[in-house]
Order: sequence, then structure tokens, then C-alpha cells
Amino acid sequence: MYGIKPPVDASEAQAQSGDETEDIEASIQKELDAMKESRKPKERRVFSPVSVGIECVFFMKTMKPVDPYQLVLQICRDAQECPSPKDRKCKYINRLTPVMDTDKATEKGIQRVARKVLPSFFSLNEEEKEGGDEEEGEGEGEGEKKPTEGSDEKTEEAARAAESVAEAQQAEASSAFTYAIRHTMRNHTILKSEAVIKMIAGMVKPEHKVNLRTPDKVILVEIFQMFCGISVVDGKEWEELKRYNINALYDMTGEQKSGNPGKATKEE
Repeated sequence: MYGIKPPVDASEAQAQSGDETEDIEASIQKELDAMKESRKPKERRVFSPVSVGIECVFFMKTMKPVDPYQLVLQICRDAQECPSPKDRKCKYINRLTPVMDTDKATEKGIQRVARKVLPSFFSLNEEEKEGGDEEEGEGEGEGEKKPTEGSDEKTEEAARAAESVAEAQQAEASSAFTYAIRHTMRNHTILKSEAVIKMIAGMVKPEHKVNLRTPDKVILVEIFQMFCGISVVDGKEWEELKRYNINALYDMTGEQKSGNPGKATKEE
């Protein structure tokens, strides 16, 4: 998909090319060279497994140009288009979940990661700051003390800019995405499910309506131990791809794969 070649261990490549019958000096020199190679900083790999000690769950850290969301979509589409279960490529993975960003599984951590991920899809309420009114008052006072020429023109420009912003906001509100929040919590007992949902929903402006049946966007929240990951996916595609359940996609009948669901049941 990305044309990334698998990493090759330098010591293994050197061992394969080396002569099996070496004298003592050559073998010592080979060991010294291997020690020098081990001291060199390791190359950053595009895919790095992350062990978190959760049963039946593993995480894979990715780097650019890999996009977790697009990678999951491609794997699920391959499974959906697979003509026979015998030809399946993923044999040991049950479900995939993309994670666009992570932070600590605390109230502030969830707010931070949500404000990193959600603005690309939703209009968010402004973050509350302590002493914000006082700072604005001081700024206005300074502006009155130091008037500048052409202030009337600037005022007109600001008014026009405000009108254009208001029109843009109205246009966005008319076509605002509906959404649903789906969360999963593993090995975590500090935060409650209801509190997490209310926290994230409270950041999204009211112009985005909640739709639990057919949402335009689905906010996926993964809380595991002391970490939280958030991603936003297309709601219709999420359902069509069986909520990224690889086994369910491979088990689809030919009619379902061709777009005729027949008597298919919804995957929970």
C-alpha cells in the first residue's frame, strides 16, 4: 500500500554473505564490527508493536506516511472483497480500531486529545479559561489609549469579516455532521462511561446533532489502562465494514459482498 520495504537486520545480512570458514582474526573482527553496529542508534521503524499487557489486545504504533484510518480501511476493504475465506490475509486479527491521537486517560488528557482530533470534523465550543474577561478588559483599555489612523476603515473591515464569518457558520450549521460516540474501556476504573461521553459531547457545538442510528460521523474513544485514544470515522462506512470486524467481513456471503445484504443481521 505504501511501498515500504521490510527492515533487514545488518548482522543477518553480513552473516549470510560471510564465508563459513573464517580464521580467528576474521571472526574477532566480525564480532567487533557487530558490537559497533549495535551501538549505532536504531532506525525508526514505520510499524512498531506496543505491548500494554492487555489480554487479546495489541497496539501498533505507526509513523508517516502511514495513516491509521486509511490503513484500517484498506485492510477491511481487502477482507470485504476476498472471494473465499481460504484466501484471507489476516488470520489472527478479529477487529481493528484506528487511533488518530492519544493522551492520558484523565479528564484533562481526554479534553486535550479531543481538541486535537475533533476540530477537523466538528465545530467545537471555546475552551474555558480562567481570568479571560479581565484579560479582554485590559486589552480594550490599551486599544483606547493608543488610537491609530484609519480606525474607521479597520472597523468597517472588521464588521465585514464578522458578517462573512457569521454566513460561513450558518452554512456549516445547515450541513453540519450528525455524530455518535462509541467508547470502549479496558482495564480502567477511574473514569465512568457516562462521564466520558458527556465530556466529549459537551465540546461539540449544538449545531451538530446526535444521531445514534445513522450518524454521519462516529467518534471512537478507546480507553485502556491510563491511556486514551480518539478517532473520527465515517458512520455509513463504519457500518458497511461491520465496524471493522475482520472476521465478519471474511464471513460475508457473495451477495453481501456484491452489495445485496439480503437477510444479513447487524453486527454488534
